[in-house]
Amino acid sequence: MRPTARRAFVIGTRLVAASVAIQFLLAGIGVFYDWTGSFFWHANINGAIVFFLPLLMILAGWYGRLPSRLLWMTAAIPGLVIVQSLLLVPYHMHATGVVRAISALHVVNGLFIFWVAVQLVDRTRTLEAPAQA
Repeated sequence: MRPTARRAFVIGTRLVAASVAIQFLLAGIGVFYDWTGSFFWHANINGAIVFFLPLLMILAGWYGRLPSRLLWMTAAIPGLVIVQSLLLVPYHMHATGVVRAISALHVVNGLFIFWVAVQLVDRTRTLEAPAQA
């Protein structure tokens, strides 16, 4: 069962990275094409996937006895997703000036989430390599 959990974790890293890339696509579609439909998917559906999938991966990684550093890195993604929502508070409060500009960090934090997801994919490559005799 533990090898299956490890494999699920590896697959999960790729799904998270793809979900984050899709988040950027949905945001771009929302800004440049159709803001009503794609922002719903960006904020609610895919945002929930980016938040909850790493939480499930943590359970699989813990059961598969993956290194704690890898699990903490996985836990960073839901934490950064929470920060994503908090960064939009000034925008939704209709703040002005510098306070409203804080919401621009939403994009920067999104890039950081993507970087963490790519690092997870990179660090799990050794997990899927076949054992050498």
